[in-house]
Amino acid sequence: MKLTNQFRDIILTASVLFCLSSEAQVADYSKSHGVLSFEESTAPAVASKGSTADISDEHSKLGNRSLKWEWKRKNAVLSLPEHILYLPENPDPKETSVSSFVFWVYSPEKLDGELRISFLKEGRECCFFNYGLGFRGWRGAWVAFDRDMQGTPEKGMDEIRITAPEDVRKGCLYFDGIIPASFQDVRYHTPDWQAPFINEKTTSHWLVLNKNWKLALDIPLKDRLDSSDIRDMRTINDRFLELVTEKAKPYKLKKARKVYESYNISYNEDGSIKGKPIWFIRYGETFLNLGITDAKQTFKANGQLLMTLNDHLLRIAVSAVKAKDSHEKEEFTQMYLDLTRHLLDQGFAAGSGQGTLHHLGYSMRNFYTAPVIMQEALREAGLAGQVQQAMEWFSGVGEVKVAPKEPGMDIDAFNTSLMGRMASVLMLEDGPYKYAYLQALSRWIDNGMKHTEGLRPCFKTDGSVVHHRKSYPAYATGGFTGAVNAVWMLSDTGLAVSQESHTNLKDALLTMAFYCYGDRFPLAMSGRHPDGEGALIKKHYYRLAMAGSPDKEEQIDKDLAHTFLRLENANYARGDGYVYERYEVLSREKAFLMKHGIYSMDSVQPSGTRTFGFNCSMSHRFEDRLVTIAGHSRYLWAAEIYNQANHYGRYLTHGSMQILAPAEDGLAGGGFYQKGWDWCHIPGTTAAVLPMEQMKANVLNVDEHSGYEEMLLSDEWFAGGVTHKGQSGAFAMKLHEHDKYNGSLRARKSFFTFENRIICLGSDIENSLKGAEVHTTLFQNYIGNVKDYSGPEFINDRTDIARDYTGATYYVKGHEIHLTRGIQQSLHEETDAPTEGVFEKAYIDHGDIVRNGEYEYMVQMPVFNAIEACPQHLPYEVIRKDSSVHGVLDLRSRTRAFAVFEEGAVDSLIVHSSPAMIMYSTDEEVMTLSASNPDLALYEGPSDEKFDDNGKRIERSVYGRDWIDNPCGETEISIILEGLWNISDRNGCEVSASHESGKTRLLFKSKEARTEEIKLKKAAL
Repeated sequence: MKLTNQFRDIILTASVLFCLSSEAQVADYSKSHGVLSFEESTAPAVASKGSTADISDEHSKLGNRSLKWEWKRKNAVLSLPEHILYLPENPDPKETSVSSFVFWVYSPEKLDGELRISFLKEGRECCFFNYGLGFRGWRGAWVAFDRDMQGTPEKGMDEIRITAPEDVRKGCLYFDGIIPASFQDVRYHTPDWQAPFINEKTTSHWLVLNKNWKLALDIPLKDRLDSSDIRDMRTINDRFLELVTEKAKPYKLKKARKVYESYNISYNEDGSIKGKPIWFIRYGETFLNLGITDAKQTFKANGQLLMTLNDHLLRIAVSAVKAKDSHEKEEFTQMYLDLTRHLLDQGFAAGSGQGTLHHLGYSMRNFYTAPVIMQEALREAGLAGQVQQAMEWFSGVGEVKVAPKEPGMDIDAFNTSLMGRMASVLMLEDGPYKYAYLQALSRWIDNGMKHTEGLRPCFKTDGSVVHHRKSYPAYATGGFTGAVNAVWMLSDTGLAVSQESHTNLKDALLTMAFYCYGDRFPLAMSGRHPDGEGALIKKHYYRLAMAGSPDKEEQIDKDLAHTFLRLENANYARGDGYVYERYEVLSREKAFLMKHGIYSMDSVQPSGTRTFGFNCSMSHRFEDRLVTIAGHSRYLWAAEIYNQANHYGRYLTHGSMQILAPAEDGLAGGGFYQKGWDWCHIPGTTAAVLPMEQMKANVLNVDEHSGYEEMLLSDEWFAGGVTHKGQSGAFAMKLHEHDKYNGSLRARKSFFTFENRIICLGSDIENSLKGAEVHTTLFQNYIGNVKDYSGPEFINDRTDIARDYTGATYYVKGHEIHLTRGIQQSLHEETDAPTEGVFEKAYIDHGDIVRNGEYEYMVQMPVFNAIEACPQHLPYEVIRKDSSVHGVLDLRSRTRAFAVFEEGAVDSLIVHSSPAMIMYSTDEEVMTLSASNPDLALYEGPSDEKFDDNGKRIERSVYGRDWIDNPCGETEISIILEGLWNISDRNGCEVSASHESGKTRLLFKSKEARTEEIKLKKAAL
């Protein structure tokens, strides 16, 4: 397609406009920052005889100019006399970045051979590496001196020497963004076609693109495709296009022209393209250790981000497809083709590693989608092959060519790679190779949804989705987008995933709907973003429902469809307290389901209790309430904290208990509100109260396995729960805060849930942090928008009974409740900015120096009548509350529940037990007994903590632990009952019973902290 004169004028105008404006936009990458950007001169470059070095504006990467080196004789050399600030070790022992050489090089045509890039000291070569040519456009690299180069680097090196390929007599290259030496994260150097030796041993799924590329397809090709094969490929292609275009809004032509002009696209005399440099946002990290901390912001402000351009490309592609006027269609198409050429030229082409590509997928989603829409135009322009190869390279789809060796995959791959991989294969011409590639892709998707062992990603038997070595709903939602779309695209074709994997995905979605309140994540399950904004994606339930049931018995999966309708009709509140009501959203989907006999009125709230061993949490649902109880252990971290994320959330799982209620009057249903939230008083927790400034995490880069992050573990394994008959439950933990902050804080905490009643026990509370009172928080609720509410209030003037705005009543034994209401000042968890809001709060004060502290309270929800709120007798009895056992009897259900912290006797029936969570009840001489060993058993023996000279635990990365990829070991639960009992129903449990001396010994074999539940009958005498 040829350019119209009008369109050529637009390009020329855009070129002038950009040249006028971009000079002021260039960041300060001057030599004073250690970057050679060649904006003003060629210094320090010296070209050997037979070659020249000049400043050029034909191509640039950092700013507006680059260094152009031309040679016309063999063995030409470009010398850069420059002090190279190489250091063999990082002077900051807490840093894990390494000295690296960074550069960009542009080749206007493919050249044979390799560059030899050497580093000299006083004329003597110390180290070097060879860099392959054979490409067009920009290429970049991070090369670690000690790991990636040959020879031995030395301090005081003073010259970079670039030698042209020996057999290339004539050539031209452009250089920009040269950093002679800087510290770069040791994990993220990316190998590519030019330098496959860089970080050669990496296993990061972001960085193994070169390894994936080299793999050969292990699925035999058919001699010829039959009609069903072709139909399946076209069905998948059509569904893909439906997915990527359903929300993409086309541009008006005027807007598209403005977008296009902003990239200053023009052509040099040799026909090569040039325009505004484009950057992957993570490349901005390259400059951090040079004192340039705002590179990412500069890229964004200048409109240079890769993600932004990819988003524009998608919308322009949709505009081209939907344009009805032929001239507009032509103009939209040419804009798309020019911007695509520019993107390829900027180094977003097959085989390019760009220095680092870590976490690239988040910026690349629409890099893959637009080309499928524009396949025909790309083929006509001769670009389809280059674009398809670029898609195949960056998506890493080559990985699927060989059968997976073990089940599972990173949830990020579902989120950021799956659709790109699908698009990469769909871009191929129809034929046996494409079909076999789709078979391999389907196999990879299917395998990714298999259940995995231990903390390996990502689908788990308890319905959790693990990321960062713990259940992580916020990452799961993004992954679900890819997984659900894939299952739907492949459904009812010969390439559909297996029933097992389809079921696993369905179970994970339904599990999320159980532990979320409406569509919102509980606070303790919000990862590093406890802001009240985290939410499941309702459309997932509809989309997967439309793929049919896993067993193919239902054309529309009714479980998922009803869940979708329930979620659509739910009220919820976001983190700023604003309540949404959604009744008519997605009416098209509702109408479709109604047409097929699936109605909202048939969708009911979930009920019951579930434990999540891979999240160290328990969810209890009764009527319109959700109770989320969460802890942490030596396997599962307390909180994930990054720079600029969750600075004050270290107590999120200190035995927290959040009660989520219907959102009313503009209130957050779980009481949380970002502005003014007191991070020392997370409901349910036992924690030291500190000034908010002292609560801020000191985020470090503790080893080479991690970045700047904090994910502290306990040294205790006992943390987890058990359920009973699916309707009630118990959760307990041995709390021991990490020594990084307050290692003197200890407690044994337990929670027992029965319908609308929760009994909370605490014992063995210790704290030696003088001046820091230890509080057990009952509740904290935002009430800023409440009308006609005078609470919180003591009931009948009793200071041991209080009610909050949700109607929940708290009965405390042996302690006075401290109630507050009013404006709270706090700090924002991301920005540290001062915040304030109106809250009600209640807690038990244990004092500062605590020994053998304890508490006991019951929560009853909801109770709106003062007479009912002060019954003569509470509906429970505490059986034990000591360092060995916490136990209660619920008088209404006659269920007994125990947290057995230490081996020994429990009660009159359980005369001996190993450490476990146990519940039992009797109905007409049949006893139902539920038990769980909360030990994930990823390793045996004492905690693997390491200690400093003062005996304090050293902060270490979760990712650097030796046991991190271990499967959960088999565990035992040994219970000895008074009397002779026989097992009447094993319920699938692996359990044996033996009788001796009038007692019954039960021995359960268990795993993954799951609940084992059996029925027993008294043995006949």
